Amino acid sequence: MNWQIAIDGPAGSGKSTIAQAVAKELGFEHIDTGAMYRAVTLKALKLKINLENEEEFHFLETTKIDFESQKIYLDDQDVSKAIRSLEVTNHVSLVSKYGYVRKKMVTLQQFFVANKNVIMDGRDIGTVVLPQANLKIYLNANVEERAKRRMKERLEQHQETGDLETTIKEIIDRDYKDSTRLISPLKKADDAIEIDSSNLSVECVVKKIISLVFERGYKMEKELKNENVELQEQTKEQKEELVEEQVTPEEEVITEVVTEEKVETPEVVAEEKVEDEEETLESEDSEASETTEVEETSEEETAKAVKYKELQIVSGTVVEVIPEQPENKAGSKVIKAKEERVLITLEDGQEGFLFKRDTAGIKEDEDLIDLFCEGDKVEVAIKKIFPDGGKFIFSTILLNKRKELEKFGAELKRDTVFTAKVLKQIQVGLLMKYEDFSCLLPTSQAAVAEDELATLVGKEISVAPIRVDYGRIRIIVSQILADRINARADKKTFMETLEVGQIYDGVVKNIERYGAFVEISKNVEGLLHISEIDHSRVFKVEKVLNVGDSVKVKVIKLEKEHIGLSRKALIPNYWEEYINGKAVGELTTGKVLEINNSGVVMALTPEISGFLPKSEFSWDRDVKLEDSVKVDEELEVKIIEIDATKKRIILSKKQLVVNPWQSLSVKAGDVVDAKVTKALPEGFIVTIDGVEGYLPKSTIRSIDPNSVEIDQEIKAKIRVLDPEKNKLVLSMRDAEERIERETFKSTMDLQDKMSNTFGDYLKQSKKK
Repeated sequence: MNWQIAIDGPAGSGKSTIAQAVAKELGFEHIDTGAMYRAVTLKALKLKINLENEEEFHFLETTKIDFESQKIYLDDQDVSKAIRSLEVTNHVSLVSKYGYVRKKMVTLQQFFVANKNVIMDGRDIGTVVLPQANLKIYLNANVEERAKRRMKERLEQHQETGDLETTIKEIIDRDYKDSTRLISPLKKADDAIEIDSSNLSVECVVKKIISLVFERGYKMEKELKNENVELQEQTKEQKEELVEEQVTPEEEVITEVVTEEKVETPEVVAEEKVEDEEETLESEDSEASETTEVEETSEEETAKAVKYKELQIVSGTVVEVIPEQPENKAGSKVIKAKEERVLITLEDGQEGFLFKRDTAGIKEDEDLIDLFCEGDKVEVAIKKIFPDGGKFIFSTILLNKRKELEKFGAELKRDTVFTAKVLKQIQVGLLMKYEDFSCLLPTSQAAVAEDELATLVGKEISVAPIRVDYGRIRIIVSQILADRINARADKKTFMETLEVGQIYDGVVKNIERYGAFVEISKNVEGLLHISEIDHSRVFKVEKVLNVGDSVKVKVIKLEKEHIGLSRKALIPNYWEEYINGKAVGELTTGKVLEINNSGVVMALTPEISGFLPKSEFSWDRDVKLEDSVKVDEELEVKIIEIDATKKRIILSKKQLVVNPWQSLSVKAGDVVDAKVTKALPEGFIVTIDGVEGYLPKSTIRSIDPNSVEIDQEIKAKIRVLDPEKNKLVLSMRDAEERIERETFKSTMDLQDKMSNTFGDYLKQSKKK
């Protein structure tokens, strides 16, 4: 089982430095997840794509990212230094927030874990990428210390550093973005061990983590033993006795068989760890034998065994085929029956036995002597090594199975998928059977949640090989990878038949500000851009569509694997239908939908709306729309603009009547008859020939201003008249004063006339 160490923490906490040092000490592969996102950012910058558009990151489908010897390779190029540029640093936070990018990187990170012992650092490793990691560390440090480290790192890379205050602000901003992002935010795992590195040296932190690894390692060994016990319980078959024998150069020693649970079926051998699945051979207890002495194994023989390991393939020479020996008595001692066996010696003199049950291709009615002769050169696999340096147990069945497994090594880099049956759930995942091979599906590579693994027992599922475990003669497989391979194959098949103009019933899978991703076939999604949702302008996708909605779409664009979809292409174009029958200058009727500070929104048809600006509502520039019109009221209007590009119709109400300001026949200084139409706090609105004017209360002298009533006819003098600005101000006081002056003048003129007439009368009388 591969080891996983997850290190999370904020920017500048020293994650990469510490992870590299620990990896070097333990011989692990360091997976710097931050470097992976930097590599993606580097390629995006080189391709000069729009970093604000998540859709343009689909170049990851053909992008290769890998780690080797603590270096990161992008499309087989070492970019370890290039990804540390200031330009990449300034943009990586934006790139890493996209769900598509994170999904791609997490899948790749989990693939790395399935193939090697790794230490991985980032911001969501213990919570998202490796939730089952053997050890989780949350590395932290105070903001000032992290800022100093960041400045030192940039200085070493000959980059612009800036001052400490600016860098601290940069770190704080980065922390906020990382911890508040919607997708995989920075978070300490519940079972993570937090280490504050503010006042600790790199060496101190490394030693602390390594000590934790050793502590966890002991626990893992116990868990591994428990796993093997579970595997043994899986196959309860007949127990049989095994004749064991140890031969020293000087004499043959009489031994007894120590019986153990034995599994005959070869496939079970591939399911269990060798030391737990096979019988153990023990020499007879010296206290139980009074007639013979067992010679102790020499140090030389023990040293020979050390250089070998179980399941190792070795070559040897047949010394002899020892025939079957029935049960026998030697005095009071019962010598157990012994099986037929082949004694094989290796080049350095190490010896071992090959039993019939471990021999491949032998028939039931055949004996070993029919297949082997003294002096034959044979190739075998070591099935069992005894710690006391005794003879090995060899197997040609395991040899054949191991060689057959080698073919999967060539398949690892191909899109290989096969169906295997789930036999049992164990602590680290699921045991499976494929043909004659055992498979292990780690929990992290299952496509279902850990608490749902038990539901797969007894079922056949598709998996893909990711590693051959020769140590246990089994294949490590991934259901996640198989699903991806199947999805790619299905998508490729589907894409080959896809054409522009085809119509599909799709399902909304994801919504972004620029549109919705719609699944039109299994694992095949296209982009329904916001401009293609409806003929009317859509400002927010969620106003029309929600995740899970069924939507009929039409394929309008195909560029490699990018599919452009349209919904509006399948619904009536009410806009075109309407404007095709209308022209500027025509009169129409609409219903008021909304009144705002800018004007009135009107429904011209159930699907088409127009806009009546405030300036086009009335010739009165100070008109208050709320007092002049109500929602749902129908108005007759004139179409004064049609903008097909912006799908905009502008209306006018005032152009239905003549501009009264232009036809007004009065002038400033005239005394006119006016009608009161509205009372205001400091005056009144009055009308003259359809034009509204303002009469201040301060200009009313002869009567109480509060006694003035609506619709009352008054006389007033025009004080201000400006048709260009639609301004008219009147005064009752000025009118009254003028009327008084005119009345007085008329009276005086009459008196003068009367005086002149009487004098003339007297003069005429005297003449007579």
